[in-house]
Amino acid sequence: MRKLILGLAVLMAVAGCGKKIPEPENSKVAIQGVSTLKAATTVSSERISDEDFRVKTFVKGNSVYVECYLKNYSFSNVNPGKMATVSVFIDNHKKVDMKTAAFILKEVPNGLHKIKLEILNGSGEKTGLQKEFEVHITSSI
Repeated sequence: MRKLILGLAVLMAVAGCGKKIPEPENSKVAIQGVSTLKAATTVSSERISDEDFRVKTFVKGNSVYVECYLKNYSFSNVNPGKMATVSVFIDNHKKVDMKTAAFILKEVPNGLHKIKLEILNGSGEKTGLQKEFEVHITSSI
């Protein structure tokens, strides 16, 4: 009787696994390279290529939410020598300088846009850290 129960348990375990292997939940979270983000849907992506400077973006409507992660620089006054400023360029035109790690680019017009983020040090000099990505803003009307 034990052998029969053990045999059935093994058969059920083998049949349960089958050919369908579950996919990891976070396999689609990291997107490398350029991604197209539409305004009508809420999409999040992370570009991972350099430990010193990482960027996470989120598009909603005609606004682009940006989060910057810097390894050797800060946006607070704790270490004034390592202060960072983010220069934001949209389609190769300078839009604004941001002194915070997270910010929102509002009223981005419809269409495909190339956004470049460049890190400046406390004295306004280029650090060599920069990221570029594209967003596609579409009208939800």
